[in-house]
Formats: sequence, C-alpha cells, structure tokens
Amino acid sequence: MVTLVDGDPPGLPVIVRRDEALAAGLTRDQIRQRVRGGHWRRMATGVYLRALATDERDIGDVTRHEHLLRAVAACRMRPDCVLGFGSAAVLHGLPMVSGVPALVQLLVPEGSRTGIRDGVRYREYRLYENDVQPGAVRVTTAIRTWIDVARTHRLPDALSTGDRALAEGQFSVDDAAWTLSQLGSIRGVRLAAHALSLLDRRRETPLESWSFAAFASWDILLPSMQEEFFDAEGLIGRVDFSWPDAHVVGEADGQLKYAEPGALYAEKRREDRLRALGLTVVRWGWQDLAQDQFRLRGRIEAALRR
Repeated sequence: MVTLVDGDPPGLPVIVRRDEALAAGLTRDQIRQRVRGGHWRRMATGVYLRALATDERDIGDVTRHEHLLRAVAACRMRPDCVLGFGSAAVLHGLPMVSGVPALVQLLVPEGSRTGIRDGVRYREYRLYENDVQPGAVRVTTAIRTWIDVARTHRLPDALSTGDRALAEGQFSVDDAAWTLSQLGSIRGVRLAAHALSLLDRRRETPLESWSFAAFASWDILLPSMQEEFFDAEGLIGRVDFSWPDAHVVGEADGQLKYAEPGALYAEKRREDRLRALGLTVVRWGWQDLAQDQFRLRGRIEAALRR
C-alpha cells in the first residue's frame, strides 16, 4: 500500500484499470473528474495512475510518479515482463533509503535479451506463479519484492521496505521466512535472512529503519522502540528509541516533523519534560546518517557511557 490522495474507494491499486474503478463503485463521470482534476493520470487506454501524496519517501532525483509512468510504458512494450526489485517496491509503496531507482527494473523470461536499454534494466527471472501479482501491470508480490530488495540491497533499504510492509500488513515475518526458505541457495538469501531477523513494524519512518540498521552495524546495545514516558502532567509521548538502563532516548527527526505551525515549540516542550525525568535526549536527522555516522555514533556512545 502507498500514501494516496484522499477520496478514492479503499482497496484500489496505485495503477488502476477502468473496470477495477467501476467495480469499486466509481462512475465513468467520476473517473473523468479525477483525470481533469489532476488526481488521476491517464497512462494508457483504460489505465490510470492515482495521485500519490508527498512524503519523505521521495528521496533522490527521480520521483515515484515519474518512475511508475516509465515502468508502465516499459511494460506495455513487453507484456511478458514483470515489474520487480526496486520498481516493484515503488509500486507497493515500500520506501527505500537509497531512493527511487534511476532505472526501471523489469524481469523477462529466461532466454530473453537482458541488459540496460532506454532507462530500463532487463533481468531474467525464475518466479513461481504465486510470486506474481496480476493487474494492469504485472508485478512481483510484496513479499517477493521485499526478499529481492533485501538480498540485493544494503541493510537500510531492506529494513525500510520490510518495516513498512509489516506495518501495513502486506506480509508477516512467518510468511517471509517460509517464502525465503523456498528459494534455496539463490544469491543474497543469507543477507535477506539477516534482514528478516531485524524487521520491526514499530519503526514508523525510513529514517528510523535506517537508524536501526546503523545501530546493528555499529555493534552497540540495541535500543527499545516506541516506548512511552509519563510525568506528573500525564503522557509526554512516545520516543523513537530508548536505552532504559542508560536513561537515554533517541529521536530520529525527519524532514516533515516540524512542518505544522507550533510543532517546533511543542517538540521543545516535550524534550524539556523528558530531560526533567533525568533522561539524556540525543537527536539526529537524515544528514547525520548520510554524511557523518562516525560523529553520530560517538554522540550516542558518549550518552550511553554517562
């Protein structure tokens, strides 16, 4: 699932056929109104791309909308293909820390021509029937998509996609473990198994997932997540990470956290209440992880030693 502009019937896919929209209860006039209003974009005869709401997943030079448009165009040229890997993650609304892929990832039958052409990477695939989700665009299922991302990408991408999928109920850890066990010795299966052991639906943003991936690689004490704190006034709130024995909490501050009026003051007040409990508060953002993890690690380790 992805974040979509409000107003559409629940359950519609991101790329929707006209017959699917009509079956969901929309009329032809309502479909035309959505296209004229810019909420839907016609991609082909009877095929539409629903508007995606802007959020922190638009990381990188290529937006999700642009990528999906290119993906549909490529799939129309090759109806035997299956959208996979990072492109399938975009369609399923699974955010990757590394951003939207620059190349559309298409899986083609064995024996087909592979390589990179016109902004599309063509790969041979061996998929079971239940690995493919039918629709206006054939795409690997959410669970197979996550496994392919986890075995071919770095841990931050594996956790950010997997955490989101678990939170949205797209698959369970047990289902992923079973599917993974059926793949035998396929390349990267151990990487995916390691990532699976670290998935947690409580992490709410890609930044939190990336943060936990960093903690795991640093070999420091792993924190608890989403712990609630109270004082005499009542609930202070939930913190992203906490190290209870060290009286340390960590907050991963995303780009949109303080967008609302008064949000900065409210967060300052919240932090003051946490510090009044004797807690050390450590904050970091995207740039800290992207540009200076060594310094961030030092800050956290120093807080844990106090």
